[in-house]
Amino acid sequence: EREREREREREGKVSMAANPPLVMGANGMLTPAPFAGEYFVLGRDGVQIEVNNVRTGNGKWKADGFLYLSHVRCVFVAPKADASGLQSFDFPLAYVSNEKFNQPIFGCNNLSIDCFSVADGGGPNGTIPPHNAKFYLKHGGSNTLLPLFFRMLEVTRIEQRRAAAAAQQSQYPEVVHTAPVDEVKKIVNVAYVDPNDPTTIYVTQPVGQDKVMDNDQMPYEPTGLKP
Repeated sequence: EREREREREREGKVSMAANPPLVMGANGMLTPAPFAGEYFVLGRDGVQIEVNNVRTGNGKWKADGFLYLSHVRCVFVAPKADASGLQSFDFPLAYVSNEKFNQPIFGCNNLSIDCFSVADGGGPNGTIPPHNAKFYLKHGGSNTLLPLFFRMLEVTRIEQRRAAAAAQQSQYPEVVHTAPVDEVKKIVNVAYVDPNDPTTIYVTQPVGQDKVMDNDQMPYEPTGLKP
């Protein structure tokens, strides 16, 4: 019975990815408040987002801002909230699919993804349709951003497969979908830096662990996402 209560509490925290908590980072910029142990890989300015299935007047959100990538998620942050109150959006890497880099003849190169909702009724087996998002790269190249983004997805999916295999062998499995931080650091240390790509690779973290979000602030539990 106590375990059921804990499970209900955990499910209650799985709310939505809109407006994850932000803090002032070391560089004087609004930065996502980190999960405990979260490791930020890169940041990219000059990005425009378009995402649907969100709680705005028309169900869509379009904004210019900054894209952060960690070993857990990517988070888009606009300088200020729009009329609907939306300022940031969180995409768990474990829920991302159909990622594609698009190079149209007209318009900006962009990265498109689908991402399952973390709201109640979301997830791969939920009834809520996934978010469709595009990140338009309005300035500079992408030869630093893209390899790191795709590599983070790859290591996340490796961990998902490991977790699924472990779940089959355990009566009470703990679902873990995040890549080991030590492995992520090795990837970052050997990443290619494209001089034409304005992406910043974080050698030092943009926000300290002293600003880790409280449990009641978490938009979802990153190690408890539905498989």
